[in-house]
Amino acid sequence: MFEKLIAIIIKEFKQLIRDKRTVALVIALPLIVMTTFGIAYSGEIKDVPIALAIEDYGYPAKIIINRIMNHKAFYVKYITNDMDTVKFYVEKGYVKAGVVIPDKFSYKIVYLGQAEIIAILDPGWFSIPNAVHSVLKGIAAQSIDDIATYIYSYYGVKKSINIEVTPYYVRGELKIIDIVGPAVMGIMVQQVPLTLAAISIVREREKGTLEKLLTTPTGRFDLIFGKLVPYAIVGVLIGIGELLIVTYGLGAINYGNLVDITIVTLMLAIASLGLGLFISIISKNQLQAMQFSTFIMLLSYLFSGFLLPVEGIRPEARFIVYAMPIYYFYIAIGGITLRALSLFDVIDQFFLLAIYATVTLSLSLIFMSKRLE
Repeated sequence: MFEKLIAIIIKEFKQLIRDKRTVALVIALPLIVMTTFGIAYSGEIKDVPIALAIEDYGYPAKIIINRIMNHKAFYVKYITNDMDTVKFYVEKGYVKAGVVIPDKFSYKIVYLGQAEIIAILDPGWFSIPNAVHSVLKGIAAQSIDDIATYIYSYYGVKKSINIEVTPYYVRGELKIIDIVGPAVMGIMVQQVPLTLAAISIVREREKGTLEKLLTTPTGRFDLIFGKLVPYAIVGVLIGIGELLIVTYGLGAINYGNLVDITIVTLMLAIASLGLGLFISIISKNQLQAMQFSTFIMLLSYLFSGFLLPVEGIRPEARFIVYAMPIYYFYIAIGGITLRALSLFDVIDQFFLLAIYATVTLSLSLIFMSKRLE
């Protein structure tokens, strides 16, 4: 019995070794994913776009403001003198956080020895709020000695100083499902059309039926798109179904319009078809197509901007995030479902996703046609 078992094991190993591309994919792809993630992850956030409200211009306030303006964690996109304006910018997704130096900040520091900085945070950005809050607490702690020195030199008084960083969450704090739901929805909408398209074309080529179909009066365009359009529709239906489950079944927040959500979801599905076609071109068989599909799924999960925000990735490696269609989808769908934005409000992300879909689909079709010829 063991001799037969060993013989089968040896046979399978020999068969696996003969397929050098499959062996390379099995070994190389996991290593590539881990290496890419390790290189890209910086361990700290940089260039988070924020809005800054300055309601006090005393010297202690200026010490805090200068540290915020010069800190590598922040990119100050807007400066105003009104807290409500900062809240609006954060709520609309124009920035990922806001900082308010309240009125009478310097007065309270000098005469009371304590004051607060207000951090306007959007919990929809997952890890960004905690990171911003932590950086601001560090800035406050680093500024205490400078402020104490100023008070002593100007007033001749030694004073114990305390600066609190008070978080204010727009729309209140969210549940994990509120944030995770759109990300999972995006991954599924991407992977289903991508995998089905890749496997479908490869399967037809393996069976030899693809060439036979091309000899019929059916045009190449009709053949390929006739096979791909159903997959896009399936992807959209899966996405909408998941959204309904997390919204009505799990109680997740959804402020979005169903039409806007469907349009953005359809565009992601179309972009995914382009990737699926490209995978079908470089894959020799269905197993390889599945391996490439899994590789794309892992990269999408790691570099979608959800698990690891783009601000937490080294600037020289951020092109990986921008190469993922789900990154644009995640920003758009998060704006629609969590921030009550319309399609018009996220039109930039929608057009970037549309451009991505056009380029990948066109290139894939061109290469596919050349290969079939």
